[in-house]
Amino acid sequence: MAKDSQYSNLLNPLLGQALAYARSILRSPHDAEDAVQNAALRGFEQLESYDWERPFKGWWFAILRHCCLDILRARKTHPVVGIEDMQASDIGTTEPSDWEELGNAIDTLSIDHREILRLRYFADLSYDELASALRIPRGTVMSRLHLARKSLTTKLQEKSD
Repeated sequence: MAKDSQYSNLLNPLLGQALAYARSILRSPHDAEDAVQNAALRGFEQLESYDWERPFKGWWFAILRHCCLDILRARKTHPVVGIEDMQASDIGTTEPSDWEELGNAIDTLSIDHREILRLRYFADLSYDELASALRIPRGTVMSRLHLARKSLTTKLQEKSD
């Protein structure tokens, strides 16, 4: 199988999740599309270095994460579009006002907690894929995800009181 066809077969099923993940970070549909396109190109260019023993999804989302961070660094400001601007088809059927509240609560968490929650719930990465994308042990993924959920729950409860 040709390199480009093989890569396309691995990447295409991830593009919807990738766009939702990038939008959760960048808060701009246009920047998210740019990040996904940049990641697709970088992944193709780096395919020779991919370890076929590891999950492709985790490897590629690590590349996407770096592309998103590059855009944020280039922007040198905080995201300007709210999470409420995401389309329901991208993030589910929850009301936009709930997404705004969720986005604001996520933004108050530590970078490690924001990152793992976004990768888990917007990109739908498994524990093994999270470990690969974040380059941390699986046990650390489980404990960090638990703490991130707990912190997010606390933040949301504080907002509702």
